[in-house]
Amino acid sequence: MNQSVSALGDAVRAIRKSKNLSQEALAERIGVCKRTIIDIEKNTGNPKFEILCMLVRELDIPLYQVFYPEMKENLEIKNVLIQELNGCSEYEMKIILSVIRSLRYTTKD
Repeated sequence: MNQSVSALGDAVRAIRKSKNLSQEALAERIGVCKRTIIDIEKNTGNPKFEILCMLVRELDIPLYQVFYPEMKENLEIKNVLIQELNGCSEYEMKIILSVIRSLRYTTKD
């Protein structure tokens, strides 16, 4: 079985449960039948791109959990940083990028 398919099913199940959503409620929110969610969670379904996008957005699944399941590093802090950047204007992101580059330069050994 493809590791990414398995990772998707595991992530969907864990995050859905952490949000106290039933399979039926999740299916209703993204406009699919309950069977689709069951198949994804059991790793027997390989969703279309449109459904994958809706799942990722609805459950706020960090993409590294789906596409890079082999990564052992805890990337939660990177996910939080990305979420923070999503609320920034282009001008703010340019300033933040400049600050980050300066900080990285000064902290290198």
